[in-house]
Parts: sequence; C-alpha cells; structure tokens
Amino acid sequence: MEHEMEAAGLGSASGLSTGDHHPVKSGLPCANCETIVEDRFCTTCGQLASDFHRPVWDLVASSLADVFALDGRLWRSLPMLLFRPGRMTRNYLDGKRARYVPPFRMFLMASVIFFLTLFTLGDQMGWYNSLKIDRLLENGIDAGIGEDGEPLPVVTEERLEELRAQTEDPDLTPDERQLVQLELLQAEHGITFQRIMTDDGRINRDALYDEVTSRLSEDATPAEREQAWRAADHAATVYENQDRYGARIREWAPRFSLMFLPILAFMLTILYAWHRSRYIYDHVITALHVQTFIYLMATFLIVLAALNGAWLGELIWGGVLIGIAYLYRQLRVTYQTGRFMAALRTLILLFSILIVGVSLGVSLVIVSFMLV
Repeated sequence: MEHEMEAAGLGSASGLSTGDHHPVKSGLPCANCETIVEDRFCTTCGQLASDFHRPVWDLVASSLADVFALDGRLWRSLPMLLFRPGRMTRNYLDGKRARYVPPFRMFLMASVIFFLTLFTLGDQMGWYNSLKIDRLLENGIDAGIGEDGEPLPVVTEERLEELRAQTEDPDLTPDERQLVQLELLQAEHGITFQRIMTDDGRINRDALYDEVTSRLSEDATPAEREQAWRAADHAATVYENQDRYGARIREWAPRFSLMFLPILAFMLTILYAWHRSRYIYDHVITALHVQTFIYLMATFLIVLAALNGAWLGELIWGGVLIGIAYLYRQLRVTYQTGRFMAALRTLILLFSILIVGVSLGVSLVIVSFMLV
C-alpha cells in the first residue's frame, strides 16, 4: 500500500503544474480529435498539443518539471487552508475553483506526505520496534475454553510477580485491590511462557496443546476442542511473527485512513440534514479540506517528535487542541453557522469521530492480527 500511495502522490503532483514545460504547436489539428488547437490545450477534448517524439532526455526533463514545478494555485491554497479555516472551502463552494488546487488532489498529496513521513521516520527512530503483541496475549486467547468460557491468558513469570506485588501495595483502594486480585487469579489459571517456549524463542506446539487441553472442560465437544487448538495455534504464529504483524498494520493503515473520508462526509450530512441549501458535495469538499489539514498538521508534529521525543506529550495535546479549534472554525465559516450551533456541532462531531476512530483502530488491529 505504501508504494500505491507513493505512485498516486506522484501522479497527483503532476496535476499541480501548468504544463508550460512541454513545447506545443498551436494552430494545428489535435492529434486526438482533429480540432484546431488555438492555444496549448484542445478546446474539445482537453489534450495538450505537444509532440512527445523528442529526445529521451528532453522528455525526462519535462516530466520532472511537471512533478516539481508547482503553479501559483498551491501557494494560494496552502496558507488559506492552514491559517484561515473554512475560507477556501467556502470560496470553492461558491464557485471560485480555478484559483485553488482541487480538493481531492491536495488531500491525496497530503496523505502521501503524511504516511511517507510516518513510515520513514518511524523506521529510522525505531518507533515500530516496540510494536509487540505480548500484552495482547496476556489479555487472553479468546478460545472459549474452560467451564466458564473465559479467555485463556498467556503470561510471563515477570507479569505474575508484578501482579503479586501490586496486591501488596498499601495505597490501593479496596476496589482496585479486588480488580488486581481477580487479574492475578486469571493469570495464575493461564499459561506461562516458560512452559511452552523453546530455547530459540519459538513456541512448542505440543506443550501448548497439552496446556490448552488440560484446561478444557470434560464435556467439551470435538468442535470446541478444535476451536481452542486453532485459536492457540494462531496466537502462537502471530507471536512468532511479530515483525510481520507490524508490517501488516503499516500496510493497512492508509486504507483505513482513507475509509474515514466518506464517514466524515456522512457525519456532516447528518449534522446539516435539515439545511436544504447544503448538499452532499459540500460535505465531501469540507471533509477533504479538514482531513488534508489533519494530515499536514500531523506530519509537522511527527517531524517535531522525531527531533525531540521529550515533546511527545505536549505535541499530542497541542495537536488535539489545534484540531478542535480548526474544526470549530471550519464549520462556522464554511456553513456560516452561529457560534453556539458551531460549537454544538463540533462537540457532536468530535464525539462521533472518537467512536469511529476507536472502531477503525480496533478493526485495523484485528485485520492485521488475522492476516499474519
């Protein structure tokens, strides 16, 4: 998916230039539809009136110029998008489109920049080295085994000692102590890594199956036993291939992020459903501009976090506050909404975004887990 995003970004970047780097022959018939071309582009089919039968280095130079020579629309669009929330969206919806970069093209470019920055810096800074599933296994393998059908945790001896130490903490409230004791009881009923691990760090399947079988209820059916064994085997496979697990998350993250765009547009449609002058097209453009801003802001924050990891907490909170303020202003200007209604819709939208974001994040983890 990273390569697909990179190719799409390069393709969209070429659309930001004017095409002045390609020499044209005006006054001749268009090679595509044979209409006389009076300027650079055919007025009938829109094809550039340029002859590409030229030396290869000339073609390469023109193509590179298309990619990197951006016209004035970008420099009019970016400052307005970043520092005047909603103004460019309102202008675009009012029909002033030629002066700005098309919303989807800018969104695509911003998403490519964001994910390339995230993946590149993440590799260099070692952010993905800690992407492990040990704690996921400690929460239990949902195999439905045992008489109570509870998940079976796979824990380390260190985790058991940590839980035992927590139960002796005098600062715990009675309720907190009860929760820790319950977790300790479940962990002690589970399987420790030391019982099933081999010297090379892999999981002994025979030992794992014996541990699972010993915890099955006596009246478990063959189908329930097969389900428990399959769940345990898959968890062991994921544990042994945690590097692939992280790679799957990176592969699917851009796709899940792209799914958020129509969801955001749908949320805006619901919020403004009784406004007859607002159309789905308006909400799609608004969603594109909002998500483009989020990508650009997140890219900037990621770079700052890479420069100094100690700023991470402040950067996260700063990004959240800036995002909330931006969303409020975007709704107020784009939809010409009063302060109270803009604030109310912002709160509703933030709550919905939180639910959708968590759902997409959980789905991403599940999909990545299942594909390993």
